[in-house]
This record gives sequence, C-alpha cells and structure tokens, in this order.
Amino acid sequence: MERSGKKFPDYHRLDTDLSEEVFPGTLALAFDVDPAHGDPAASHAELEPGRRGTYRLEYTPADGLPAGARVAFVKLTNTLNMGWRLQDYLPTGLNYVTAEDGSGNSLPLEAWTEYKPRGLAIVSLPHGLMANDSVTLRIGDRRQGGPGAVVQGATMDNARIVAGVALPGENEFRTAPEALVTVAVHPVPCIHRYSVFAPSTAVVGDRFRVVAMALDINGNSLPAGDVRISGRDIEVEHVAGTDLGSIHVVARPMSAGVLSLELTDSQNGLSARSNPIQVGAAAHRNIYWGEFHSHAYDGLEINELNRTTSPESLYRYGRDVTRLDFLALGSHIFRHDPSGPGKWWEMARAAASALHEDGSYIPFLGCEWRDAEARGGDRNLVYRDLDAAPPDPTWTVEEIFSNMRGTGLVTPHVGGTVAMPHHHDSAAEPLCEMTSGHGNFEWFAQAYLAKGWKLGLIGGSDGHVGTPGHPRRPSTQGSGRFWHQLRFRDVGWSGGPLMAVAADSLTRESLCEAFHARRTYASTGARALLEFGVDGHAMGASLAAHGPVTITLRIVGTAPVQRVDLIRGDRRLKRWEPGTTVFQAELDDLPTCGETYYYIRVEQEDGEMLWSSPVWVKSDCAGSDEGLPAWNQPEAIDLLDLPDLGAGEHLGDLLRYLRTEEDEQDFDRITPWKIVLSPMGPYAVFLGYFRGSRIRIHWFYDFELPRIRLEAGWVQYGRERVQGVQWPAAE
Repeated sequence: MERSGKKFPDYHRLDTDLSEEVFPGTLALAFDVDPAHGDPAASHAELEPGRRGTYRLEYTPADGLPAGARVAFVKLTNTLNMGWRLQDYLPTGLNYVTAEDGSGNSLPLEAWTEYKPRGLAIVSLPHGLMANDSVTLRIGDRRQGGPGAVVQGATMDNARIVAGVALPGENEFRTAPEALVTVAVHPVPCIHRYSVFAPSTAVVGDRFRVVAMALDINGNSLPAGDVRISGRDIEVEHVAGTDLGSIHVVARPMSAGVLSLELTDSQNGLSARSNPIQVGAAAHRNIYWGEFHSHAYDGLEINELNRTTSPESLYRYGRDVTRLDFLALGSHIFRHDPSGPGKWWEMARAAASALHEDGSYIPFLGCEWRDAEARGGDRNLVYRDLDAAPPDPTWTVEEIFSNMRGTGLVTPHVGGTVAMPHHHDSAAEPLCEMTSGHGNFEWFAQAYLAKGWKLGLIGGSDGHVGTPGHPRRPSTQGSGRFWHQLRFRDVGWSGGPLMAVAADSLTRESLCEAFHARRTYASTGARALLEFGVDGHAMGASLAAHGPVTITLRIVGTAPVQRVDLIRGDRRLKRWEPGTTVFQAELDDLPTCGETYYYIRVEQEDGEMLWSSPVWVKSDCAGSDEGLPAWNQPEAIDLLDLPDLGAGEHLGDLLRYLRTEEDEQDFDRITPWKIVLSPMGPYAVFLGYFRGSRIRIHWFYDFELPRIRLEAGWVQYGRERVQGVQWPAAE
C-alpha cells in the first residue's frame, strides 16, 4: 500500500526450517557502533543494551555454492530481540536489512518483516558463491542514512544465531556447528539510579528486610556502589551485598507512623527513597506485594533454559533483588504443545519448595493458559499447594474453572489474546489483572464488573525478561497495544505492575484467603499505601445499605498524588487533585437502587497509577447517576490552550521519527504538553490524534535512540471507551 510516498508492504514471515543435514561453513558477528569503522566479526559478541548500531553477520561456506542457492540467518533463541520488526524497503528507517557478497555486490534477500522475527532473512545467490567467499547480512544498515538498529534493552545470557544453506530445489537449510554465533547483553557499566524496596507494614521494634538495587539507564540491575542507608526513627543494623548485585539491609523501626529509608551514593551523586512503611505499635493486618505473571522457560516461546530464564532464577530475583513477598510464575502452556509443562513444572516445583519460607517468602506454582478470545483468552492459573499436578494445556476454560475450584485461583488478563468477559466462575476466579507490561486496561475490569461479577483488581508484569517485581522500564521489544496500526509496535514495560494484598500473615493459607476475599489493589509499580472502605468494609467486601454510606480513603504515595477519582459503577462520582504525597478523605453518598460498586483510581505526578479493588453495595436507596460523568469521561482539553510545560523542545525529534518510521498522515495536531520525571526516566508527553481518535504519546528522550509509547485517549486508563458502548457478545 502507498502511504505518504513510502511503500509499506504486507508483513510476512519466512520459512526457515533447519535440516539435520550438514553443510560446512562458519558464521561470525559484529555490532558496529561507528558505521565507518567496523569491528572484526567473531563467534561471540558482548553487547551493551540500548546501543545504536548495525548487526553484521558474515557467513562463509567451506564449499562453493551454485547459482540459485540460498543462505538463511535464523535466531535459535526466540527472546533475542534484534529489532521488533525488520524491513528491507526503507533505507532511511530503523532495522533496514541488506546483504552483499565478499566483493561488496548487493544480493537479493527477503527479511522477516512480521513482528518477533525468528528467521531474520533469506539471501539468494543468483550467481553462486565460491568457497571461502562470504555473505554479509546487515541489520540496521546505516550507510544510506538510516538510524540503524538498537540492542535490546534487557540483559540476556548467550543467545544463539545460526546460518544455513539450501541448495537449489531444497526447502530446508543445512547448517554446521561452526555456523553459529552467540550474543550476550550485559548492563551498561554505569549506575543511573537506585530503587529501594521496604515492607509496606511493620511493627515497632521488629526487624525487617530491605533490598536496594542499582540500575543502568535501561533499568537493568548491576552491582551497587558504596552506599549509605539511613532513616528517621529507623535503626539500620546490617548492610551487605549479594551475589545478584543487590544490597540487603536489616533494620528496625523505633517509632510508629509512616517511615522510610534513604539511600545515598555519594560517589555517583545519586540518592533514592524507599516506599512508605506504615509502622504500628502492635501486629495488624499486613500489606504484601507480589505478582502472578512473570514468564520463565516454557520450552517453546521462551525456548532456552539458562541463568536468566530458569524458574529458580526468577524466584530468587523476586526474593533477593526486588523484595517480593510472594510470586507465581506465568510460563505459557500451549494447546498445541500438550507435553509442554513436563519440560519445566518439576523444576519450578523444586525451586519453589526450596525457597518457600513462612513469614519471609511464598513462591507459588503457576502458568498462563491460552485460547482464542471467545473460548477464554489468556488466563493465569495459580496453585495453592506445591504438590499440584502439572496443568493440561488442552483444558477448556470450563475445565480450568472446575479443576481450580478449591485448589487455587484463575485471573483473566489482556495479553496476546484478551480474556473477554464471556466466561467467569466466582469460586475459581476472584481477581482480574487490569494493568500489566502491555499497559492499563481499566475498561477490561469495567467490562467484568458491569456484568455483576465480583473481582478484585490486580497488576502483573507479563514480563518476559526474567525480572519479576522489577520497576517499569520502556522496553525495546515493542509490547505496546498499538500492534498492527503502526509499522513499529510502540513500547511496553519490561516489568512494573504488581498487586498488593492485605493478609493476616505471610503464609500460603493466609494469602490465598486474602486473594479469594479480594483484599487487593493494583499498581503500575509504585508500592504506595492505599486504604479504601465503605461503611467500615474493606476492599473486596459486599454490604447492604438502606441509606447513605460513608466512603473513606487514604493514600500515602511514592510521589505527590496528582489526582484521585472515586468511581461508582460506570460513573465518576468525585475527583480530588491534592498535589500532596499523603491524602485522605471521607465522603457520604446515597447509593443507586440495586447493587453497585465503588473503587478509586489514583494518579501520581510521576506517572504511576493505582486502583483499589471495589466494595459492593446492595441498596434500596434512590441515589442517581444523573449528571455524573462516565468513569472514563474524556478530558475537556483544548489543544490550542494546552500549555507547553517543557515537551516542546522534543517536538521536532518526535515529528522526524513519525515522518520517517510511520505514516505521518495518520497523526494530526500533535501538541507538546509536559515532562514527567518518572521512576523509569523522564519522558515528554504529547496530545493529538491518530486516525481521527485521541492519542497520548510518551517520548522517552533520554536514550541514544528515543523510545515511543502510545496511549489511547488523552488519559492512561487503557483503550478509550465511552458510556453506552456495549461489550461484544460471545461467538
């Protein structure tokens, strides 16, 4: 199709099946940061995340190749990201792919232009190739003015790439052990910021554990510097490093109230503050943090078992690096691979059993089940007990509900497919994941709640880089929700969203009781304190009312609270804009007749968000929705009057990106607004229109090649849905 004078062909995958037969040859790799001076290619490459340059793969056959032969370059490690979408048609664009022989003559090729390329490219040899001559494939060729390619933002152990040969008439590609290279991605050796994770609740005089982690600009953890940790009315007893690079602290609070710890790295000129700690004089119900949706090795999508993908490494990361209180893995199980769980379930069970410790850390067994949207979509299964049998990927959603009742829980989410609210079981499915590494999906929660189903709200990372509990960071993998609308999928978050649960103790039984009672709240990553109740009933509860109810809320943020919205049913009942870190309010309201639900949505100035679980009220009162805006009422913003609060200096770079990489005619009235100093780095916010609909653009300008994130609407609630739009019926 022709758009804006640029040709964007239909995206396609390649048939790059590898043969068991051998063809002798060698493969070498280099990543050229300077297009004019390439490094020698070798069998192994050590790369820094986020760097811009050109991948140069050189294949040299030991025997001559006849005319009509083909050479395929294939990733054996699925999760290695050498460009979310390769292209062979736009020399001035990202990830431009070219091929040439040893004399520099251009060779015809086909690139894998669909997302998540596995077979990188197939190069044709119209005139054959002499023995020991070479075929060079460049990914991110910059010689015609393009920006190149970007090394993936997340670290990775030795990923593998292979080259193979198909002789004329052959469909499969023959390779050889020497025709393989490995790639490792290590953190940028410079500390950019710190994160400090403390418990959310504690008792005066009782010891607790704090974990601090140093991060590079891409958000990868690396060994911390020489730091000092202190806090008002907190006695720090012990500070020690770990083999994972994090710092473990043992401390005791000496007074009641909201306390925190401060980290200072004088050598690097950095400081960080922990999340708030609510300290009481006696034991009380505690807040615990964790998630159900971090992907480990599954044998198919995450197809290589190594230091960063093993179940043990993820469980340890959650305990020792990000200080989670509990964690369930979300490794995929696929209907077309019924033996898949057998590849990793026992490894997960052994790791979880070894790391389980009541009062300290609770690992759960879990997985992500997938099916078509009308048949159940994407759902996570979390097992209460560690002796649970492996799940059967061929189960229907009804069989899942039947098998999980009394043995665990199920949570629907928005992933590769959406768990449409066509199916639900109140005994098995008490929670709904409505924020993840893909984005925020309040509309998804509203779709379930509007049917009268009672689910608590949670977050989960849907992370695929082995870092559960990690703060949000803009990925290079392209996991945003603007999937097929853009030539390059916008970025998502490699980690971030979590759930908090209010439980009596940190045990498997107490946590599961709290999950089923829906005493949870969802966060994009901020470990803020959030309390919400109706007539003294906590989040997740149901009550009857025959008159006005009293709604109470209290928030202690990790940054100033910009906005708090009180939602009743599908309407916004009240909005506050406090601008303070601590905010509490009380409000009397007359419920509508029948059963409705109340919850709050919190936005911090640093871009982080939280949602309470609802409280349901059944009432015979005569409260009215008349005149109330919808829960997601579009903002009343006139772009002509929008103040430029710093984003304007980045407008030129954004427009050049859209002009080069996308169809600029899709975008209209892109207007600069503000700079957000977020925990994942600063970004500029722009408002405008995409194909006639409101769009919000986050431009992460601090990186060597800026990264772009799109939000539907001018808010951050997820897809913009308005009052009166009905959820589609099941097929």
